[in-house]
Parts: sequence; C-alpha cells; structure tokens
Amino acid sequence: MRHSRPIAIALASSVGLLAGCASVLIPSNSPANASAVVSPPGAIELDYSYHSQQDGDWCDPADIEMWLQADGIALPSGDDHAVQQTFWSYETSHNDGYTIAQWNASPYAVAVTLAQYGHLSGIGDAPQPTLAAAGSVISHSVAMLHQPVIVMIYGATHYVLITGVQLGSGGADAPPLAVTFANPLAFGVSATPPADSDGAETMSWSDFATSYTTDTNHGGVWAGEWVLIASGIPLVR
Repeated sequence: MRHSRPIAIALASSVGLLAGCASVLIPSNSPANASAVVSPPGAIELDYSYHSQQDGDWCDPADIEMWLQADGIALPSGDDHAVQQTFWSYETSHNDGYTIAQWNASPYAVAVTLAQYGHLSGIGDAPQPTLAAAGSVISHSVAMLHQPVIVMIYGATHYVLITGVQLGSGGADAPPLAVTFANPLAFGVSATPPADSDGAETMSWSDFATSYTTDTNHGGVWAGEWVLIASGIPLVR
C-alpha cells in the first residue's frame, strides 16, 4: 500500500479555500483493473488516474471521472473542466428534489450520474447505519468487485474516492485495516499532484474514520448515517 502524511495534513490543506465541497474540507462495463498490487499481504489497489476538481463544488464529478476512467469507460468529450461540467449538469438535474443551496450534489444524484455515464447497473447510495457496515461495503466493493467507492467525509460535506484497501482477518466481509483514496481537492482546484505523487493517500481505517463521519449537515434518508456510493448496494432516495 502507499504511505502518506497524516490525514490532518493531507486534507487540511484545502480548508476554507472555497464553498461547496471545500467549505469544511480537510480522496464499456469492464471492471477496474483487478491486477492489483498485493503488498503487504491483503492489500488491493485499483489502477486509476488522478484528476483534481475543476470547481469548488465539483468534488463528486471529479470522483466520477476517476472512477469511470479506472473502469476503462469512455468519458464525455473535452478537457477535465468540460467532463466534470457534463457530470455536474446531470447531477443538478437529478438531485432528488434538493436545491443547490440545500445539497449541491446529493448521494442519489452522484449514484445515478455514475450509472448513466458508466452504463453501469447495481450502483447504489444506501446509507449505512454503522461505521463497520460502511467499512464492510468498502472492503467488498474494492476487493471482490474491483470497483472504487465514493464516500462523503466530514459530516457529508466532501466526496473522496477510495481506490484501495488492506484487508484484515475478517477479509472482504469486514472493515479494512487501511484504505487508499484520492481527494480531488488535495492539491487545490484545477491542480496537479507534485512530480513524486500520484495523488493517492493511504491511512489506517481508524485514522480515516476520524474524518469519515455520519451525515450531520443534510437531511433525507442519509441523515445521521454513513454516506457512500458503491456497487452492489441499493439505490434509495
């Protein structure tokens, strides 16, 4: 697994830069590359290419862009800004009845946009009642389905993309020991990673869980729950 600086530093660099995702910040149907790096034992990492968000609110379109590219699915035409604008426009017109002021990209909007442009079935946004349940979904999605997972951190205010897990004794049916994730705002809006970085951060599950908290900022079915968008869970609204 990749190793990185602690989460307080890794994500805090974006605090207060912008509104929306950044306001409280501190990562064809062919599956994502399953020829994962397995080091240390139990670690699975999916190949992906990092993309920063091109607008202060576009953490979710950037995550979708990285997910679909990892799956080998053709993206909409244009540069990163055009691709993310396409996803954002679809999200805001399928936002589960929320206004932009209420929730600028609901989990439902992210899930249906991912399914629409990825021509994917089985993409869901079902809230998870416990951190352990959410961790089990993440382990299963990455290790067994070879698909990334989008999670909302810091009270459901920012989306990051999980691309790797290190499994523990419970295997893919339990929370991972560690996760690797891409934070689309880690280096700033429209930024590229430094030459010595691929944009990934790796940390222990317990450290990640200090940021992966329940939804304390929005209502609906996700209120008070752990929010994620993953393969193999129901789509709710």
